[in-house]
Amino acid sequence: MANRTGHQHLSMQVRGYILTLLAIAMLVVASVGPVSAVPDARLTVSDVTVTPATPVVGEQVVVTISLANSVGSPSSATVDEVRLTDPIDERSVRARTLGGLSPGDSVTVPLAMTFETAGPRTLTLSVVGTDEDDDRVRIERPVPIAVEDAPPLVDVSVADAVVDAETRVAVSLSNPTTGEMRNIVVSVADVNGDATVGTASVATLPAGETEIRNLTVVPAEVGATTLELQVDYTTASGTERTRTVDVPVDVAAFTDDVQLTLRPVVESEETAGGPDIVSLLAGGGAGAALGGGGVTDGAEGESDGPTSRFDVVVTNFGSAPITDVVVEPAGPSGSLPRLSIPGPIEPGESDTAVVDLTDVREAGPLTLRATYTVGVQSGETTTTLDYRPAVADLVFTDLDVTVVDGELRVLGNVANQGRGDAAGVVVELVESDTITPAYPQRDYFVGRITESDFAPFELTGTVGDDATDATVTVRYTVDGVEVVREAVVDLPSEDGSGGGFGVGNLAGGAAGAVSAPSADADSSATSSDSRGSFPHVTDPTQAIAIVVLLTLLVLPIAAAVRIRRAPK
Repeated sequence: MANRTGHQHLSMQVRGYILTLLAIAMLVVASVGPVSAVPDARLTVSDVTVTPATPVVGEQVVVTISLANSVGSPSSATVDEVRLTDPIDERSVRARTLGGLSPGDSVTVPLAMTFETAGPRTLTLSVVGTDEDDDRVRIERPVPIAVEDAPPLVDVSVADAVVDAETRVAVSLSNPTTGEMRNIVVSVADVNGDATVGTASVATLPAGETEIRNLTVVPAEVGATTLELQVDYTTASGTERTRTVDVPVDVAAFTDDVQLTLRPVVESEETAGGPDIVSLLAGGGAGAALGGGGVTDGAEGESDGPTSRFDVVVTNFGSAPITDVVVEPAGPSGSLPRLSIPGPIEPGESDTAVVDLTDVREAGPLTLRATYTVGVQSGETTTTLDYRPAVADLVFTDLDVTVVDGELRVLGNVANQGRGDAAGVVVELVESDTITPAYPQRDYFVGRITESDFAPFELTGTVGDDATDATVTVRYTVDGVEVVREAVVDLPSEDGSGGGFGVGNLAGGAAGAVSAPSADADSSATSSDSRGSFPHVTDPTQAIAIVVLLTLLVLPIAAAVRIRRAPK
């Protein structure tokens, strides 16, 4: 009986434990809620590829998603939707009903989208499917990307714009993306004027590279205007796009102002830095003289050494570039070879060409005429100056003419006011109907006269009753060519008066004509018929003789007076 009672008591305890466990289980189930069935299909995202790797604004981007149903999956799966969401631009793209995947199968899903704003962002990739038991399968994965600004960077530099002048427009094109841009074409879309070079292109512009292309426009009006440029290009993904750029331009008035300057070519460092520049303003440089490779401006004297080579300096003081400059020099003996300066010479800049005046052996005006293209127009300027080559230039000075009983006597000096030596100098009295050279000084051989030197001479002859003047010549050699200068002097009257006498331009000291070297060595240059008046000047030798004579006459008289006054 006791055993039976103990058995019943044990059974009641077991029931109590079971009820307690059931109660606990019910409480747990109630607190957790209903339990969903775990899907048998095992979908995975094996790879995500973004093309191009660095997307740009406005360019189509393809995100390729690779989905797979794991080999160990006990169930096949159906892919219902693949969605890609951009939280920045608040847009999304999706693909639906992509079919079923058996265990071990995979599928590639491309999604294309564009971005309106630049900057980094994280896209959300969502994949939704079902297994064989219609249990839902869902996968989410982040896709981080960085979106860059798509168009090529355009930087425009416009040269000083001038009406009716070609203005250069430099366009700098840069590729800020990580992909290659192709077929870039920059063109003038709109301009107040003409576009002489309106289109330029770049075939390929690698990532991070920059190319510069030049356009040319000709503005039509003065003032502020806008130049519109158009840039067409193809992105790395093959998309053709267009960008426009507005460039403000300030157009100045047209000014043509070109100045010619002539300066000696410095052959060595020793002559550098001297006063060797003379400005020759268009229309002539009054008072300026170019002498034998030396330049004088009437105040500071001449440059250091003689030369025959000069720089013709063309300076553009106008508002438009000048090109195709042609300088035509012309000396006293005729035209010289032309000089060319292609240019362009921008406003405020200069360029030079060398002119060789070796063959110019005659003093006189040197003219420089320059023609050029300024903007789309033609221009011209001319400069004239006096040129004195590095050759001898002989003149007569201190002339004294006397006539006694039909005998003519001419005393004087022949001076070299040129910049070279004169060789073989001979002074002669020219024979005429009334003047005959006579012994002892029909002519007078001087020899060589160096620069800034002189030599005295004396000529004698006979004079006819009706003679009024006489002609004196000097012959000398310059670079192997004989040069002849002459002076016409008036004869004094019979009573010894005459106040003065006319002399040709040689005696007057003006620059006379020097014969240039030629094939005919017998030809010589003569002075013009113009005459000037010279005062009567006493020869120094005569003055000394008179002083001596007076001394000889005065001494005896003084001695006689002294004897008379002596005490007896």
